[in-house]
Amino acid sequence: MLSRPKPGESEADLLHFQNQFLAARASPAVTIVKKADKRKGEEGSTDAERPRLQDSKDVVMLDDFPDILPALTPAPPKKSKIKSASVHFEDEDPEERLERHDQHITAVFSKIIERDTSAVAVTIPVPTGDPFPRTFHRSEIKSEVKVGSGRKSIFAQKMAARRAAEKAATSPSAAECVQTRSAALDALDPEGSAGEAPLPIIGGDKASDILASQWPCLITGEGLGSQKSEQEAQAIHRENLEKLRSMSEEEILQEQERLLAQLDSSLVAFLKSRRGGNEGQKKELKMEQNRLEEFVESLPVAQHGVGSSLSMQESCLEESVKKEENMKVEITDDDLPVKPKKEWIHMDNVEFEKLEWMKDLPSPRQKKTKKGMQARFSLKGELIPADADLPTHLGLHHHGEEAERAGYSLQELFHLSRSQVTQQRTLALQVLGRIVQKARAGEFASSLKGSILRLLLDAGFLFLLRFSLDDTVDNVMAASVGALRALLVSLDDEKYLDWTFSWYQGMAAFPFVPNNEEEEEEEEEELNVTEKSQDKKLKDENKPDPDVARYDVVKGLLKTRIQHRLRYILEVVRPVPTVVLDILHILTHIARHSSEACSQLLDCPRLIETIVREFLPTRWDPQVAEPGCLLTSLHGVACATAMKFIRVLASGGRNATARLLNKFEMKSRLSRFIAEDPLDLLLPREEAIRLSTEAFRLWTVAAGYGQACDLYRDLYPVLVRILQSLPELLSTCRGKSPLTELSVQRATAVVTLLIHVTQTAGYTVELQAKLSSNSSEDSEQIPPPPVVWNQVSGLQPFLETSLKKFLQEISQTETWHTLQPLTTTYMIYLGVYYSACSQQPSVNPIDCLEELERLTSEVLQPLLSQPAIHSMWDLLRACSALCNPLSCSPAPESVFSIASLSCTGGKPPLSLVGSKSPFPFLTALLFLINSITHIHKGLTSKYSSVLGFRGLKDYLHHSWQTGPPSVTPSSAWILRHEYHLQYFVLALARRMFPVPLERYTSPPEDNLNLLRLYFRTLVTGALRHTWCPVLYVVAVAHVNSFIFSQDSRTQETDAARKSMLRKTWLLVDETLKKHLLYYRLLNAESPLGFDLYEQLPPMRLKYLQMVTQKENKENAPALVS
Repeated sequence: MLSRPKPGESEADLLHFQNQFLAARASPAVTIVKKADKRKGEEGSTDAERPRLQDSKDVVMLDDFPDILPALTPAPPKKSKIKSASVHFEDEDPEERLERHDQHITAVFSKIIERDTSAVAVTIPVPTGDPFPRTFHRSEIKSEVKVGSGRKSIFAQKMAARRAAEKAATSPSAAECVQTRSAALDALDPEGSAGEAPLPIIGGDKASDILASQWPCLITGEGLGSQKSEQEAQAIHRENLEKLRSMSEEEILQEQERLLAQLDSSLVAFLKSRRGGNEGQKKELKMEQNRLEEFVESLPVAQHGVGSSLSMQESCLEESVKKEENMKVEITDDDLPVKPKKEWIHMDNVEFEKLEWMKDLPSPRQKKTKKGMQARFSLKGELIPADADLPTHLGLHHHGEEAERAGYSLQELFHLSRSQVTQQRTLALQVLGRIVQKARAGEFASSLKGSILRLLLDAGFLFLLRFSLDDTVDNVMAASVGALRALLVSLDDEKYLDWTFSWYQGMAAFPFVPNNEEEEEEEEEELNVTEKSQDKKLKDENKPDPDVARYDVVKGLLKTRIQHRLRYILEVVRPVPTVVLDILHILTHIARHSSEACSQLLDCPRLIETIVREFLPTRWDPQVAEPGCLLTSLHGVACATAMKFIRVLASGGRNATARLLNKFEMKSRLSRFIAEDPLDLLLPREEAIRLSTEAFRLWTVAAGYGQACDLYRDLYPVLVRILQSLPELLSTCRGKSPLTELSVQRATAVVTLLIHVTQTAGYTVELQAKLSSNSSEDSEQIPPPPVVWNQVSGLQPFLETSLKKFLQEISQTETWHTLQPLTTTYMIYLGVYYSACSQQPSVNPIDCLEELERLTSEVLQPLLSQPAIHSMWDLLRACSALCNPLSCSPAPESVFSIASLSCTGGKPPLSLVGSKSPFPFLTALLFLINSITHIHKGLTSKYSSVLGFRGLKDYLHHSWQTGPPSVTPSSAWILRHEYHLQYFVLALARRMFPVPLERYTSPPEDNLNLLRLYFRTLVTGALRHTWCPVLYVVAVAHVNSFIFSQDSRTQETDAARKSMLRKTWLLVDETLKKHLLYYRLLNAESPLGFDLYEQLPPMRLKYLQMVTQKENKENAPALVS
């Protein structure tokens, strides 16, 4: 039997015993059973499953150490399920494998440096004879002993006093310590300069005394051990002295100034206090200041500036120390609202420091600082003044920073928004949403520096809302939806977009895409428009969500699949009506972004189906229409906001409209909400009128694409009934009914619908002729719409009669402002009607000309002589954006990543889109006059008085002299409407005073920036022949002359010319491509305004082939007739 190890045996004896044990093949006395690790998934995995090692080798297995080096960054350990089944070769030495895999342990162990404890005194416990240490009560310790600061608890103070008493009992006397210390100092510094050595920054004789000091003031070397501690401290001190001796006085002053500027004032005061020993802090600061003053006086005059700045810093330090001392005021019973009594338990010894929170808050005072004070907001999102003294029962005070000030900072609200408490998260998100809404309204522009929206977005506010949107708590979800609506949606923008819907070309979609120059790649020459958009889309998909949201918030939200989350909330959560309306507003803003965003919304599974089914049903509970009925749920009830979202979504393109009408059954909804009068709809009166208005607008968008025109035949009686009731609006306006404005908007939407239906019907004959022809060259055959001219021509008398009645009210200011939107659409309708009427084969041309003469003599000429019209021309300059560029400047809270129409100062009544603006009516009037003079050129002289209005001349004169406003989404949207008026003025002037087109095209344009602008407007479709034929001809002529020019110019011009030619060759629009390449010369008699080459001249063809790298003549372009 083997014997157990005995005391005194060495490691060699232990190894000998182990070899004997292994040779005897005896079983161990103890068997270790390892519990199965649930994370491994193998309950039977024990040490017995390990491959048995050879008995002749001494191998130590380390189970807890991994086989690979640990990662530098902390990460959860990975558990391998096949670790026990790892392969081991028979000839592999386990000891070598262990050494190979555990090299990192040796590396770690080899770097451990043990602390030298040889000089540390070991205190042996005093034998007491008791089985346990003797307990003591705090009352046994004298309370007169004061140790440490007053912030310690009573128990900590008692324990510190006891240790101090024990240390004083075992340590030598103070006199002996002082005597020993002085002896050591005398040995190191016989002159005794170490005890009063200041910072080594003073020159002159004092500097030599300091540099001769051999004992450091701050470094003691106590943590290095007793053997080398003094030598190391002395070596460091000598290095410092040598460094100071090598520096000049200016370098020392500069270094001191840098250190004082970087170090904290309390740290500087502490370091200086170490030099004075037991002297007070004030005395040391005073002595230091005196030394600095003496040194500054000894310096040359040129260096006084640096010294004076240092003196200011020293005085600031002294003032900060005084303030800190003054703030340390002891708290007494009088400062507490509740007086502690000794009868209360554990209150015999009161700790006033712990009761400090109970005392009254100090009165808020406004600190005068250059950086300003931190903004604090109320629960309503209002900015609280810095000196506002609000009562505490409002819930605006807390125990954070600046406890005396009421309100919450943005940082504190961010912190609360991620709280574990649901109420705190909800409240924080609600307050942040209100702050954002007030900031976008410009309420903080005069009070705060900087932009709140930029600050919030840079801090991650957008993704905070996106994360909160995924919360499972309904209240948090609702608060995040409201805050997101406040961030994205501007109700004023929606109001003005609806207001301008019935203006001339007002229905055209205005994309809310941020204009970020950094993301634009204008120099990619080998990509056409389609390929460039696809390439940019691919790049956006590869970017992280925050990077995309940094320049486009809507695109960043779409990358987070926000539409799917909003669909889930609407379909599954079914929130309260307020949240539903906020979600519909958010979706409407996303749909306004771009056609790509509309496609993503349409592709979202069950999103559109849920909105149509739940918020645009054909039947709902009739109790909704009862007065005083409070809706607890909007699901199952028709909603005008949902119809508006569908209408904006349809504006994304012809394909989107077709999908909405056919796949999502919006045709049946249109018939349902248009056929029934708003008074008969089982909804509140205002909501019913809004729903009917949005239904007509949706139908208008569809009719603009030539779709849903078959409903015109079914709903023709309804339209006639509405047109017959329009004159009744006069009596409604005079009665000042609260529903008058809504009724006028509905009537305007009806007339706008008739404008587009009439325009579509005017193309029916032309489309039928193309379809019946045998032309095989057309790649696409557009079917004619299911509405013909005879079906729309019968409505013109109703509209003209209403126009005459409304124009009689032009002298009544209030009535005219109410009816002006409707009269504007009447003018546009007549212009579209007569333009289409003159092209119909079934209409007698003489009858059409006679109708124009009658309209001119009976309606338009009397209108132009009205004094009210003269006043409207005079208002052009005051309401113009070109004459007042600052009116289009972006609002203070505008951010480039969120497109908005907000401007500085808003949109007052006397602005281009204000309620008193003359632009919409005068633009419609000029459009009608141009249509008449284009058809009946003999009537041109009848309208020559238009160009003689003094207000128009003054407006045109100032609009050309003033520089254009900065390019913003607001200015681009506003100026589009203003340029329409200027175009019709110039077109009318050209008919009265014809100017040859050669004046605009000769000499060829040589301004490279203007040429790029011409080309960009042509390629993007912003300039079209049907919209502005004169400018289109000018742009095509200049671009054609430039791309085929052979003049020797700069390298930049030559590169731009070749790049523009290559882009022209790669254009997808074949019509524009043919015009730019085959332009020949101007021809006023041609429908295009210019002639085209049948084939390119040989020189141009060769140059084109050289630039486009196509030498094969078979691939040369051929004219498509």
